[in-house]
Amino acid sequence: MAQTDLHMHSSASLDEEISPRGLAERCRQNGMTLAALTDHNSVEGVAEFMWRGAQLGVRTIPGIELDCMEHGHNLHILGYGLDIADQTLKQALHEIRALQTQAGVRLMDAVEALGIRFEREQVLEQAKGGIVSAEGIAASALQLAENQQHPLLRPLLPGGELSDRPLVNFYWSVCAPGKPAYQPVDFPSAGQVIDWIHAAGGIAVLAHPGASLKNGTDVDAVLTLPLDGVEVFTRYHNAAQTAFYLEKTQQKGLLVTGGSDFHGRIKPDLEVGDIDFSGMESKAREMLLAALD
Repeated sequence: MAQTDLHMHSSASLDEEISPRGLAERCRQNGMTLAALTDHNSVEGVAEFMWRGAQLGVRTIPGIELDCMEHGHNLHILGYGLDIADQTLKQALHEIRALQTQAGVRLMDAVEALGIRFEREQVLEQAKGGIVSAEGIAASALQLAENQQHPLLRPLLPGGELSDRPLVNFYWSVCAPGKPAYQPVDFPSAGQVIDWIHAAGGIAVLAHPGASLKNGTDVDAVLTLPLDGVEVFTRYHNAAQTAFYLEKTQQKGLLVTGGSDFHGRIKPDLEVGDIDFSGMESKAREMLLAALD
């Protein structure tokens, strides 16, 4: 278990239920000494997380995880040390949420068109900020007996090959790019997102590239962006991928970071601090803190 976790989500994200305060307490329980809250397209939980972290003696960093598009890939860019009150950033987040709200309605229609039933009103009531997530649809659909024999849902049910993470696996098997219910969102470019982070005084880090850039496709092109670092150490990378991205990152002279991508119930196998830094934790955190000073 590491003492540094730079990628975690609270209830300010669409797909998590633990409060920012509760997450800070979990960090303390798990022995974190440096932690960053990086909710999806939101900084709403940062102040509460940092306030509680300070009370508990956990050093905290304001953060965010922004969706963007680049070379046909949906990428995630982590921002650290940014001013969460920056007006340009706040306006950008408002616009992104509007896009997600529209896409959520289309997503519900697309899932229903596949013959998957769910309680639409229930999903809408539980949607955070009015933004419907695939995981929210799944939580409703998997409870209905009429869906038990649906071929797309059977693998997600107890005993199925995707039952270890049924909610997030519903997204990957039904709603992700290339899947039958996929609904594209016109997210900003990676370059624009990086500009927003820099303008807000933060540093920009490419999140879990092995999960976004399959088999290293377009890695060199993406790394020409004005990034400050790459999330090398993550459970999404196997040993070969970790070595590959570490070499690429060091060649570019970029920061090396790591995080659990803790999400609570939708990714129950990911725990706060569950990161293998391959003996580089101290160096990674020292470089990050120096960059933030």
